[in-house]
Amino acid sequence: MPSSWQDRSPPEDKADVVVLGIAARGLAAAARRAGLRAVALDLFGDEDTRALAVETIALRRHPGFAIDPGELFDQLDIHAGHTLPVVLGTGFEHAPEIVGALAARYRLAGCGPDTLARLKQPAVFERLLADLGIPHPRLLHGAAPEGMRALEKQVGGAGGAHVRPATMARGEGWYLQEQVEGRSVSALFLGDACTARLLAFSEQWCAPAEGTPFRYGGAAGPIRLDDGIARDVADALSRLVEANGLVGLASADLMVGEAGWSLLEINPRPGATLDIFDRPPLPPLLRLHIDACAGRLPELALLAPGAGVEARAAGVLYAPAAFDMRLDPLPEWVADRPRYGTRFDAGEPVCTVLAAGHDTIDARETLSRRMDHLWRTLNTADRQAAE
Repeated sequence: MPSSWQDRSPPEDKADVVVLGIAARGLAAAARRAGLRAVALDLFGDEDTRALAVETIALRRHPGFAIDPGELFDQLDIHAGHTLPVVLGTGFEHAPEIVGALAARYRLAGCGPDTLARLKQPAVFERLLADLGIPHPRLLHGAAPEGMRALEKQVGGAGGAHVRPATMARGEGWYLQEQVEGRSVSALFLGDACTARLLAFSEQWCAPAEGTPFRYGGAAGPIRLDDGIARDVADALSRLVEANGLVGLASADLMVGEAGWSLLEINPRPGATLDIFDRPPLPPLLRLHIDACAGRLPELALLAPGAGVEARAAGVLYAPAAFDMRLDPLPEWVADRPRYGTRFDAGEPVCTVLAAGHDTIDARETLSRRMDHLWRTLNTADRQAAE
């Protein structure tokens, strides 16, 4: 194995990497596992992010969980300079111009603005997939044809809350796409701008709420797909990486059905499945990300369920009703741990709940029980504090 895969013990008096996004806890945890000392910038400043990072800066939050670009650059000038690698999480899919400014000013470890724009502009992405012969849902111009189920999506949207059934896109910044039926699957992979290395598959599910039927709920893995589909996906991702110059850790959202598979979206960044895959038998994923950005891919077989591979699940707990965080301490299987006294409105993400099992069914059942238990406990603690 390359030496860069080994966990290291960096000096105690400085940081090695800057991680940033709407929520940076997953990246901070990945840095810790990789033996790197991280400065974390995000919108929440959760307790475990603060424990995992050398320093955590909670950025100003604009409506819609948007990051304030001015404050972001001010803080990066202080903490990143021109030497530390900067790793992006979610929150920049809609803004290649901000990514371009980051790449020009700092040592960005990840995809640049041109790659992001090609992957996140629906018409450009659809033409690219067609040229490469990769199966994908149709992009619809105007109204959906009679009898066709379609989804309206926001350009650069993430997390699924922006996706709704529709027959016509509402206007600028939105688009209409054919709805494809099947099993929702995510493929975790690395790119070095020339080829892709497929690491693992996971299944995803939604946490529907009024007006947001496709809001992201969670993921579990690893799962096994048909060998032929897995080979086809790996080949398609390699062609896509080469055509776009994609580098680092990324994920592909797929629909897998009886008739085959379809590629919905590429997320060119480390994502939520760090919570289920950044653990043995895989080596530290942030190290793999940084290596891939430098043109080095590992020789790794596709992770599959079986002996010695524990299934894991991670789900987002959304507040069913408004409440104040009055539970201390939170269970050990809770991540993105809010500070005591934090106020949540109904529908807001509260935390991430983790579980493990012999297989994904077992892990998801444990996850469901834990989420139900946690909400009852949080609600009870809030009521008791108010009495």
